[in-house]
Amino acid sequence: MNAFKDTKLLIIWWAVASATAFYFYNPSEKISDEPNLKKTEKFDGKLSFSNAQKEILSQYFEKLYNQKGFNGVVLIGQKDSIFYQASYGWANYHKKDSLTMNSSFQLASVSKQFTAVAILQLHEKGKLNLTDSIEKFYPNFPHKGITIHQLLTHRSGLPNYNYFLQDISSRTDTLISCQDVIQEIIANTIPLYHPPNRRYQYSNTGYAVLAAIVERVSGLPFEVYIEQELFKPLGMKESFAYRGIESHKKKGATTGYIGRWREATDNHLDGVLGDKGIYCSAIDLFKWDQGLYKNIILNNDSLQLAFQPMGKPAHFNSNYGYGWRMIYWPTDSLKVLYHAGWWHGYRTLLMHIPKDTVTIIVLKNRSASPNVNSKTMLNILYPDELSAIDTSETELNEQ
Repeated sequence: MNAFKDTKLLIIWWAVASATAFYFYNPSEKISDEPNLKKTEKFDGKLSFSNAQKEILSQYFEKLYNQKGFNGVVLIGQKDSIFYQASYGWANYHKKDSLTMNSSFQLASVSKQFTAVAILQLHEKGKLNLTDSIEKFYPNFPHKGITIHQLLTHRSGLPNYNYFLQDISSRTDTLISCQDVIQEIIANTIPLYHPPNRRYQYSNTGYAVLAAIVERVSGLPFEVYIEQELFKPLGMKESFAYRGIESHKKKGATTGYIGRWREATDNHLDGVLGDKGIYCSAIDLFKWDQGLYKNIILNNDSLQLAFQPMGKPAHFNSNYGYGWRMIYWPTDSLKVLYHAGWWHGYRTLLMHIPKDTVTIIVLKNRSASPNVNSKTMLNILYPDELSAIDTSETELNEQ
């Protein structure tokens, strides 16, 4: 495992990852060694969308691929049926392995919703309460009264673990775990950014603490828990949690690239799960999102808790629930639940539209891959709902 040498660069990456936008800007560039385009589509005529919309989507992504070098996969589906899917470019550039819909991508912050569901499962089973504080599980924790609810909604005030673990990274190449994050706070009484519940502040540390609580309550490593309780029940065969140990990656895992085609390297922070670290294929992520409607891994009442706007004041158009961001368009005609992420060259997006059980997935493994504008996709799929507003004035990238 190669340690990440440039701490300053890592800090910049992490800050950007915390505020990942729903769409990304990159300079236009032409790939000199063009991979073959591989694309398959399935449409059974039972969905809400038309062949004309499918053609517009195809033109949009083919233009991104042909003119700007888009490298990734796209999947749009509804009610277990796939409306549009396409894969463009390389899973591994140097081996010239083409991407497929079964290629696994690091989800980065999209991983947070898996952590939230794991917590809600334990809540359903009566093993914890959402009002429980961290010191219930870690009695020596120095900051009292931070609840699971506050961790889920980014209202804990906990500091960014990337910053207070810098000293550890200079002393060792050892991977840091979720439990290490908590023990470092305890050992050094790391101060809060602000008192608990004072305001919303996006926190990767909060979700690392949640993963540690899952481990403490279940008695299982976090990666084992989600494999048994989330992936297996939904048939997610290409999904796994990655702690930075290369030999633990599944065969179909892609490689992340920074800039043009520089391979991203792992670092000590890859050992921390909960806020990132889950790999999924587009097909598996579709199974995940559609499976949420079926009471297979979580009952509907618990799931609806995750979809309530609790991070910010209720009157905000954009908000945060438990592991999901959300936005209400000004017309109130369309609610979008979503999350995006960025880590080690990967850029990911998952949109969940409960109105008609639609899933939209965009997974990229190259940071220089061009802008994919989520609002463009929504305008193609929902022209009636969105035609009355200027979507350029309605950002979907708030923390």
